[in-house]
Amino acid sequence: MEVLFFIGIVICFFLALLIFSKRKPTKSDTIFGVWQIILVINFLLLYARHSELIQKYPHFIGVDTGFTLLHIPFIFFYTSTLINRSLKKSRFLLHLLPFIGMNIIMFVTFFLLTGNEKLQLYNQQLSGEKLFSLADMILYLQCLVYLPLSYSLVKKHSKNIKAKYSNIDKRNLLWMEIILISVSVFFGLSFVFHIYYILSDFNDFEFLSKISILGFCLLQVALAFFGIRYLPVFVESEMPSYGKVSKYKKTGLDSSVAKKHFETLLDYMKNEKPYLDADLTLDSLASQVNISSNHLSQVINQFTHKNFYTYVNEYRIEEVVSLLNDPSKSKYSILGLAYDAGFKSKSVFNALFKKIKGMTPSEFRKLN
Repeated sequence: MEVLFFIGIVICFFLALLIFSKRKPTKSDTIFGVWQIILVINFLLLYARHSELIQKYPHFIGVDTGFTLLHIPFIFFYTSTLINRSLKKSRFLLHLLPFIGMNIIMFVTFFLLTGNEKLQLYNQQLSGEKLFSLADMILYLQCLVYLPLSYSLVKKHSKNIKAKYSNIDKRNLLWMEIILISVSVFFGLSFVFHIYYILSDFNDFEFLSKISILGFCLLQVALAFFGIRYLPVFVESEMPSYGKVSKYKKTGLDSSVAKKHFETLLDYMKNEKPYLDADLTLDSLASQVNISSNHLSQVINQFTHKNFYTYVNEYRIEEVVSLLNDPSKSKYSILGLAYDAGFKSKSVFNALFKKIKGMTPSEFRKLN
């Protein structure tokens, strides 16, 4: 058990140190770093509760109860700040009410007891049993509210960036989706174990605790892996604001004018090939064709039924096809041609090519 706590403490401490060593940490960095510090404190308190230290320092009993109600809200805070969604102080405090309320209840009913009284209740497994059950119920309710909400924010973010950017590999929060799903699965299994423990004759609560701690340590390892691997966690990147990337609004654009705009766009895409610029955005293309961003987004959606990301990358795929069919380019690598066409990511290029052409780039080259 001590080894599991040590692993959790080391991982969280390392992540916090990594975050706060940045010159200019973002809001999401700060939230993430503070959360890791909370986890370190939580693991230390859990270590004390599951070791002989609790017999020497009984006043630590129950202190960890309130901390368990911080983790799910902090996942939501972190997700929100990742996508540049502001957190108002009033709402921030509102999300902390379960933590504050639980500590008030514990203070009134348990923390004021003497050390011997706490030990007696704890050793009899009566120490705040209902309170701990209350904390568990609140925790599972938090999961039901915050995890789906966080996931919906990430999915909405994914949709929004595809309306603004032609390359999203450094802005995509797929890694956060994976983490949120992992957290949901973990707490779902935890809930099942909890119900089984209550309804069955199974009394080895220590075993259930080990499973929970091991699962949480694995979640932190996953968080560390994906966080370090994907740049948006530790490297500042331009994250679009929800207010700026919301779906275009109908602007009353006349159908004849819209058609003219689309023809202008088609001519420009064919002759100037702006898609060769890997950093092409909706705003930059709108500036080049002298059409407002809202109008350009509306025109693309109206006439092609595609978002900006798909529209531009289909041109890039066709550019790669043209290069692959060019005998003078036969000695060039496929990846090199993809980069020349405006792609930044090998995996994204391969996935889009197969989706559009029905075969891999290598298979296409062999056939041609």
